[in-house]
Amino acid sequence: MNDVSVSDLLAQLHQGFLEDLPARIDKIESVVMSSHDEDGYEELFRLVHSLKGSAGTYHFFEISKIAHSMEDVMMTLMQKKLFSSSSTLAILLKFIDILRATTESLKHSKSETHNLDERLSSLRSQVFGETFNIIVVEPSKLYASLIEHSLEKLPVNFTYSQDGLHALENLLINKYDLLITSMESPRLNGDALVAALRLVHNFNKGINVVLITSRAQDKIANKHDFDAILDRKAVKDGALHNIVKKMISAL
Repeated sequence: MNDVSVSDLLAQLHQGFLEDLPARIDKIESVVMSSHDEDGYEELFRLVHSLKGSAGTYHFFEISKIAHSMEDVMMTLMQKKLFSSSSTLAILLKFIDILRATTESLKHSKSETHNLDERLSSLRSQVFGETFNIIVVEPSKLYASLIEHSLEKLPVNFTYSQDGLHALENLLINKYDLLITSMESPRLNGDALVAALRLVHNFNKGINVVLITSRAQDKIANKHDFDAILDRKAVKDGALHNIVKKMISAL
């Protein structure tokens, strides 16, 4: 009974967050329109950071991803003191448009966010220059953070998945420049994930793939499907950074 009550409460909180989203987005838009100095942007940053955290808590990862990208852009704009230019306003309002469109899709249980990564990448490129989209399949959140840390100085955006089947579904609808996958991912391991991906005819069929594993290479059934194979212990020593840097420079 208690389990049902807790489950019902969580469902209500989840739905309540979704219903409150339009008002939160309106508030962010209002601050965007009125922010012309550093103080205004600090308030805006707090609102977006709060949205990112709460969206992640309630498993609205699309909203969290948008807020994260908006945060990154705002940090750069703040560092460059670009508070009131028309181009700055235009970029931030486009983030608002994406937030609203994604919220509508979530409210109606639609899956019309398939071009979300492309839209975010386009906005980020206006501030950072060309960026590359990487999907990381790693069941350990700690290890995923180590992967991100090792690549933080490269012009890349990250999408994360903790299991291979979810990653395959993502790869079938979203275009990525690089796949980094653990061999030991649940539901569909790295070997099976890439074998399945190579069989389908879509834009990610020929994607570059880095496999991270603790297995010996002679124990990997389809090792020729991977462009690079890296021991898990080597991620922290710069090897992954060098491999990814070389791969994206060739794209």
